[in-house]
Amino acid sequence: MDLQKNIYANDRTVLMDAVPLEMPLCISIEPSNICNFKCRMCFHGNNETADEAKPLQNMPSEIFEKTLSDIKDWVRKSGKRIKLMKLYSLGEPLLHPDVCEWVRKIKNAGICDSLEITTNASLLTESVAEKLVDYGLDTLRVSVYGVSEDEQKRVTQSAVSAESIRDNVIYLQEYKKKTDHKNPVVYAKMLDTHTDENQKFIDCYTGVADHVGIDEPFELTSGDNDIFDNLFGENEAGEAHSQSLNSNFFKKRRPCRYPFTHLTVRSDGKVVVCCADWLKETCYGNVMDHSLDELWNSRSLYDFRCRMLNYRGADISCCSGCEIPYRDTPEDDLSDFPVERLSYTNNF
Repeated sequence: MDLQKNIYANDRTVLMDAVPLEMPLCISIEPSNICNFKCRMCFHGNNETADEAKPLQNMPSEIFEKTLSDIKDWVRKSGKRIKLMKLYSLGEPLLHPDVCEWVRKIKNAGICDSLEITTNASLLTESVAEKLVDYGLDTLRVSVYGVSEDEQKRVTQSAVSAESIRDNVIYLQEYKKKTDHKNPVVYAKMLDTHTDENQKFIDCYTGVADHVGIDEPFELTSGDNDIFDNLFGENEAGEAHSQSLNSNFFKKRRPCRYPFTHLTVRSDGKVVVCCADWLKETCYGNVMDHSLDELWNSRSLYDFRCRMLNYRGADISCCSGCEIPYRDTPEDDLSDFPVERLSYTNNF
């Protein structure tokens, strides 16, 4: 089961009818682009790409407060709420000492329908778990990389045990039950290993998480860092994954929905089109220089959207080999969207 698709399967917007949107469907705020894991398939596991992505840092409080203030103003002006907000992008969010307080502030502001965090759960201490429950986090997505200790160590290149991660999730669930809370809903997911580790994971987390599933890894352009080679190597699992790939993905290019639906504020305040844009190649401004509303309606983002519709990402290095558009649902397809319907109000 592809848990990524399952999580967001309900109440989808038909983009052909809705674009251009007054405000994004999803806003991601990156508490940190640092990670305590060095996963083999991730940018963090490659010293060269990690170096190129500097500064590696926790988001300063003034950037978060400016971002939050902008969203409040935007919501107040539009009379609408953001459908989904995420405290996550390309680092481990629980590394930020204020992330729980940020959950509280966002929920108290009433600016979104749902707030979620994606984490490896290694830092999900009892104190953090209790705050996430008490402060009203809606969804906690737990990325598991192995349930056998050897696989956990091999993939994450860390000393954190698989058992400790499961114990952390158990404590949060027990605290939820004890305090009569329904949230956060916990989704535990693991990348498809094409081995019996899949079933071990399902057995291990069934009854622990609220939802359990296997996610299919997909390609993200990352220079010489080959995600699949690093994750699978040349063993039988690697061969199985290669055979499972859809060879027709790039025969007919599709535009990505992200420039039209998503907005991500990185830990340094840069605003990018894609939450997976490691090197910030899709940056179109900084939240400390302009409001998010202004950036969403800027000439720079308008130009990017036009490029996406005209060239389907082929002319953008971080988009050219990305599989995300080819895994979208029919509601997300903007292949026939006319560029003429786009406009901008801010000339920067």
